[in-house]
Amino acid sequence: MLVRFDYPRTFDNLLENFFATDVVPSRSAFPAIDITEQEGETTVIAEVAGVKKEDVKITFENNVLTISGERKPYEIPDNTRVLLNEMRVRNFSRSIQFEHDVDTNKISADLTNGVLRIVLPQAESAKTRTIEVK
Repeated sequence: MLVRFDYPRTFDNLLENFFATDVVPSRSAFPAIDITEQEGETTVIAEVAGVKKEDVKITFENNVLTISGERKPYEIPDNTRVLLNEMRVRNFSRSIQFEHDVDTNKISADLTNGVLRIVLPQAESAKTRTIEVK
């Protein structure tokens, strides 16, 4: 059996095939999120590096917060050989359902340095009340 090994081309193809497939671990849920709760409000923090605020859409309907948008491509010069490409250009969407009512008029969002912070105040009807016994 004769095996021909053309080093530069074979190595390039090997790298290209390896990194082009989903063999490399990737996040199935983009953007990554953290959720914290303090007295009277819930904060959702989403990692959206490389996404401009005008490319992010936030909706809240039927107690479901949805963060969606698009990570747009950056320009790669024509004479460049890409060795690794993990920064995917893609549309994304994450939805989170809340068990408590949210005061939709007071929801706020801020995007700074690739970190999206959404504050969702609980509605008065969802806050814990202490009832005095008479």
